[in-house]
Amino acid sequence: MCRRVYPQVIKHNQQAGFSLLELSVVVLILGIMALVVIPDSAPSNQQKLDLVANQIAQAIRFAHSEALRTGEYHGVTISQTTQTITVKKYDITTDPVSTELIPYHPVNKQSFVFDADTISLAPGVSIINSSDIFDYQTIGRRRSLIFDPQGVPAWVMSAGSSVYRLEEGIVELGDGRNQRNVVVAPLTGRVTVQ
Repeated sequence: MCRRVYPQVIKHNQQAGFSLLELSVVVLILGIMALVVIPDSAPSNQQKLDLVANQIAQAIRFAHSEALRTGEYHGVTISQTTQTITVKKYDITTDPVSTELIPYHPVNKQSFVFDADTISLAPGVSIINSSDIFDYQTIGRRRSLIFDPQGVPAWVMSAGSSVYRLEEGIVELGDGRNQRNVVVAPLTGRVTVQ
């Protein structure tokens, strides 16, 4: 028996894949579609202002809630020059009133100090008040706000001295074009962002 050998048919007209040119065109089209479809992920100026305003409001609300929760004097100090917001517990038995301690943040367990300059998502946003933020009856403006055990915003000079009620508390934030305000209500201590 003889073995038959059949000739192999070689076809040169069929392609097994795509050419480099075809792949390049597809990648270029997908890149253009991605640029058009995917929105800009950088936060807008309004979002940056809202972020900083909400964090300042959170710090003031935390001081207010700690005063109500513990029945002790808590407050916040806001400095325009250093752009810092610090939540504090006050000792009113000393003359003048002193800071007893800085409470810990309930989430990250660190001192509740907030620096407006270090927010990576909100560069260019700063506290723009031209004078101290909190205005009190008869004594004028101060950098600090103290909440009494009932949560009422006030200023206390020393133990047994007069209590000065808050008349106005507005933290002004700006980025050069836009502005947001964090407002503390004089009688209730309610904090709103406007």
